Amino acid sequence: MGNARRGRDQRLVSRCRVEFDRPSGSVEAETEDLSPRGLYIRTDALLPVGEETDLRLTLPDGDVLALFARVAHMLTPSAARALGRHPGMGFELIGPDTPARLKLRTHVDELKSEITNPGLSSTTQIIVVEPSVPLRTRMARCLEDAGFKVSAVASATEAFEACAVWRPDAIVSASEMPGMSGIDLAMAMSEHSTLSDVPLILTGEDGDLGRLEAFRAGVRDYVPQPFLDEELVIRVHRIAAPAPAINPGLRGSLSDITLGTLLSLLEFERKSGVLLLLGNGEIARVFVAEGKCIKLESSVVNGAARPRDRLIKLLDWTEGQFEFSPMAIGGRDEIGVSTTQLLLEHARRYDESRPTPRPK
Repeated sequence: MGNARRGRDQRLVSRCRVEFDRPSGSVEAETEDLSPRGLYIRTDALLPVGEETDLRLTLPDGDVLALFARVAHMLTPSAARALGRHPGMGFELIGPDTPARLKLRTHVDELKSEITNPGLSSTTQIIVVEPSVPLRTRMARCLEDAGFKVSAVASATEAFEACAVWRPDAIVSASEMPGMSGIDLAMAMSEHSTLSDVPLILTGEDGDLGRLEAFRAGVRDYVPQPFLDEELVIRVHRIAAPAPAINPGLRGSLSDITLGTLLSLLEFERKSGVLLLLGNGEIARVFVAEGKCIKLESSVVNGAARPRDRLIKLLDWTEGQFEFSPMAIGGRDEIGVSTTQLLLEHARRYDESRPTPRPK
């Protein structure tokens, strides 16, 4: 990096395809976040710390950037589980500025312009409840960096003791804990005279049933592990210090607004973020960039169906819940068509599935 300024750059979520070489051959992976000076790659194909390699990064617009980088750190699967992150490697770019480096910097600057500045006040108080010391430290640090006043404790009992000193604006708690679990904490808070209206956010790996149980218990939000620091900050900010005039999220029922109407609205307003859908025994996440659906993740595995076909199938839903969280989204477009084209294709398939009336 030469004489590059020390310090932490803001790392922004961006899903971009990246390739690098190992002795066994080329590896294709996906970035988790980017900065002007480096990137984090999700992969189990780890290289030694300090090794230098060529990277081929494909931006959302299709441009392929040839970069040269050094492995700065890595997260093995076991360490990633302890921190609630994905395994992978952090790379720092080395060598002089090149046109590819300048193009990457421009892309990161464009992502920054899409992210809402929370404008948080240090008076917004959060209690973090997490038994794992590394994860508790990481969560407290990222929330403090975002402007929150944080008190981090190891158990629900300690959280209640902290609440006796000052009433928090929100509590972020692990779902699975020794003694009192996150669900137990939610129940206890609902019966507490001063904490019944304090929003509770759970984090965990409980799967679909655990998430549904949490929402039934009155939990305001559920953040599945592994999660990114930026995702946690956005979720907590939306709950503890909502700013509807800046860039509010959307939530509601698919019985009140159809998924097709919702996607059309996001397309018209060129929104970027993650649309969470819950219904029909399925949890799905639609990644939207500038109003265009580019990726679909679902709890129902169907490897034979194309992402586009699976998304069209979701348009049949008439019941369920949705929630849209604004954030910068990048990465490869796996859907390949606009929302308008999706809706037209859905309408055509619906018409073809209807029985043809017999001529009189």
